[in-house]
Amino acid sequence: MENSKNELIKKEEENYITLIDQTGVENAIGKLVIKNSSLLPDNVATERIKNSAGFYISNREDLMKLDNNSKMQMLYGVLKEAMVGCEAGTDYDIIPFKGKPVIIRKKEGWFKVIDLIKPAEIVRFTNNVVFKGDDFNFNPVTEELKHTPKTTSDKYEDIEYAYAYIKFANGFEKTICMSKKDLDSIKKVSPSGNTSYSPWTTMPVKMVKTKIVKELAKELFTLFGGRVNAVLSQAIESDENSISRIDAKGYIINEQSTYEQPPKKASLSDFE
Repeated sequence: MENSKNELIKKEEENYITLIDQTGVENAIGKLVIKNSSLLPDNVATERIKNSAGFYISNREDLMKLDNNSKMQMLYGVLKEAMVGCEAGTDYDIIPFKGKPVIIRKKEGWFKVIDLIKPAEIVRFTNNVVFKGDDFNFNPVTEELKHTPKTTSDKYEDIEYAYAYIKFANGFEKTICMSKKDLDSIKKVSPSGNTSYSPWTTMPVKMVKTKIVKELAKELFTLFGGRVNAVLSQAIESDENSISRIDAKGYIINEQSTYEQPPKKASLSDFE
């Protein structure tokens, strides 16, 4: 019975690859997303998901050169991001890493995740990086933060800290702050850290802001994860991995774990 099921899945995946080769990426994505539309949030426009991902992938020579197995993983990756309402290019990038398509959410994508799990309406949100020469102080116990920017830079080596703050209409507020040491640890294991398309190289400040918003989203998910269903929980927790398969119930099987250890949050000693 299990072998028969696996054979059907394999045949179905081969049909998706044939669609890519014969009629284009958009048609393959459209068929996969529409078939699994029950996994998507109610307000997600499947046509936009199909068009944005199709355009993004078909115009990337490095992605179109991936082998058939990796192309299928890329389609599953698009579906996984659609499960949290994210669109290719706008909300996430796809980076080839060791021959596998790794999807990396941008700041915009992580904000969509926050919008899914928020306990009330967002009344204030900000995030920024702290450069050498800025006036900055953060108390990780009280989460009191003071930042007076005095310098500007577009270089990763000039960054000392990054932070994100959010406040909701019900009065709940949260601040996440990470030191340069924490950011270095993330960059070291990131699949996008050392590639020709690496946002760590081309737009390091924006990439750091993305990572701190990701940490904020993870913290809010820990606190308010009961607000989302199991399907969305799977999609939220799966990031910077290649997706081997997503079943009809939204269960995600990752190709491999990218982070050997989760990045640590800033501790009191980092600010002494």
